[in-house]
Amino acid sequence: MKFNVTDQHITTDLEYDQLVISGDESEGFRPFQLMVSSLAGCSVLVYKRILQKQKVEYDEMTVEAEVKRSDDAVNKIEKVNLHFKVTGEDLNEEKLQKSLNTASKNCSMVQSVVPTIEVKETVEAINKE
Repeated sequence: MKFNVTDQHITTDLEYDQLVISGDESEGFRPFQLMVSSLAGCSVLVYKRILQKQKVEYDEMTVEAEVKRSDDAVNKIEKVNLHFKVTGEDLNEEKLQKSLNTASKNCSMVQSVVPTIEVKETVEAINKE
């Protein structure tokens, strides 16, 4: 990847589109947002693949990220909680959590930051009636 640096932004041209990085979120994505998005995105993609292999069907999935940062000048990310909400019929929450644990162990982004950043992943099954 090649990054172009200007006074306002950092950009890189990707196959899909251009990525704009900036300290001002009105100008582009902040590095903090990209880090959390990478963790959530990787986890979701691996989790979906595992559920598909297990033939677990669901209607909808969302992920809420809660981040704890240090109080020092660096303001580094210390902990990320990813809470998955899976909606469908006849969902087994214990099986969903077990699959999520497997996904976490196989997500390259999560494994790249552990143990520097604590990543906790939980799931909530929302069964439709």
